[in-house]
Amino acid sequence: MLFKTYQKKKFLLVDDFDNFIFSLKQMLRRLGAEDIDSARNGEDAVQLFLRKHYDVVFCDYNMGEHKNGQQVLEELRFRKLLKNTDIFLLVSAEAAKDMVFGALECQPDGYITKPITQSILQNRLDKLMEQKEATADINRAIDLEDYSKAISLCNQHLKANTKYRSWTVKTLANLYYLSGDLAHSKQIYEDILQKRRLDWARLGLGKVLLAEGNAQEAAVKFEELIEEQPLLVEAYDWLAKAQRHIGQGKKAQGTLQQAVDISPRALLRQKELAEISRSLHDLETASKAYRHTNKLSEHSCHESPELYLDFTRCLSDLSEGDTSSQGQKLASEANAALDRIRRKYKDDPATQLKSHMVEARVWSGQGKAQEGAKALKQAQTYFDEAAKDNPDIALEMAQTLYALNQEKEAEQLLSELAAKYPDNEKLQDRIEELRDEPVSLKQRIKARELNRKGIQLYEEGALSDGVAVFKEAMAITPAHVGLNLNLLQTLIKSAAQTKLNAEYQGLAQQCLSRLQRLTPQHRQHKRYQHLLQRYQQIQRG
Repeated sequence: MLFKTYQKKKFLLVDDFDNFIFSLKQMLRRLGAEDIDSARNGEDAVQLFLRKHYDVVFCDYNMGEHKNGQQVLEELRFRKLLKNTDIFLLVSAEAAKDMVFGALECQPDGYITKPITQSILQNRLDKLMEQKEATADINRAIDLEDYSKAISLCNQHLKANTKYRSWTVKTLANLYYLSGDLAHSKQIYEDILQKRRLDWARLGLGKVLLAEGNAQEAAVKFEELIEEQPLLVEAYDWLAKAQRHIGQGKKAQGTLQQAVDISPRALLRQKELAEISRSLHDLETASKAYRHTNKLSEHSCHESPELYLDFTRCLSDLSEGDTSSQGQKLASEANAALDRIRRKYKDDPATQLKSHMVEARVWSGQGKAQEGAKALKQAQTYFDEAAKDNPDIALEMAQTLYALNQEKEAEQLLSELAAKYPDNEKLQDRIEELRDEPVSLKQRIKARELNRKGIQLYEEGALSDGVAVFKEAMAITPAHVGLNLNLLQTLIKSAAQTKLNAEYQGLAQQCLSRLQRLTPQHRQHKRYQHLLQRYQQIQRG
């Protein structure tokens, strides 16, 4: 029995039931534990950890309206309060699949189901204590992020025929991966897989292949693993990463959807699903994932105003132009969420500003110009204070001004922003993109679909049909540089077959007039100059 080991350890018990705390304390004291503290909720547990380091934590999973055990573990790791040398055990009476998956995904040292007996407690804890003691030097080096030392210690342990060989080999392979030594990491995984098809080695090999730039091969490895182990949720995450790397965004979205169906309580995965869905303009899936993300983020270390705001931005885009009962419901949900955000972050001027900008767009999208103007006015009271040296906020204000038909003010703001950050290429591109498409997301999507259709017709030689489609797109986004260039190119090609009629000449002049503003630094300037010269040649006959 490890009586003296228990005597030296500091224990923290986290549960909202006093009877369970009392019972667990009694059992631990029988094993030799003396230094035992307790907390009735997750928030108190984190505060205790800030004042005192604990070696062993027993934490209940479900503690009502407070942080749950998973969130406590995430925050302790996030704030680097919990060390690799420590033991964290999740305790729960919950047997629901989503809770169990959520708990195990955060990889505690153990998961114990209530009720706990003395023999179960001793058996589980003795084994964990022994392993942590035997691997303490490796874990201390990992805590210090001294990976080279940790690698050296792993190799020493393996030469000494450690009792924990499997753990040590697995840790060594991951340390090589983390330190960028992909060749050694890959060799370990391949050596393991020649003997046994272990899931962790198959997953690790896929990760190495992806890090090497072999995303296609990595995706195949992850797909094979998922086919044989459909509940290994981490494999879905890595498959989605590989799919995004090779430009398969829609497939990555589907992969993440499968993962959240299996384990819906993983906040960061829900957030990633929301973001990729939004990038694909799948606003319904995005709003659903954001809704889950917001709920999971409450009391979490990942909670932030931006997380809540992204949900309302998504709802704003989704409800824009939809005045049906469903559209009104989404707009009401957005405004209710914005009210909560403003109350929660009442002392944060930037959040107040952003929330009022989103609100203005929500009202505008519902055709309520007066309410939109009122929200915009409220936003502008925070603008000078909150938007200073923050180009992202200024861009969103320009977007909001466009949405409320204040084009002159939007253009002035964008011009000032471009002049203030002349060397920020990414920002300059974003400014041009907003100028190209100063309309709602739904209108942008429609214009882009028409643009793609016009390009297809051009490539097929159906030039008159292509001109008609480009005209339809330009009715939505008349200032779009690429669209104007595409229409101009189609008109020039048409002129090679037959002389341009008055309508087509007028269209060409409109395009050239809109393109005159392009500076030599613009990414489309060379194409513009080339098409301008070709058109001038046609005019000269």
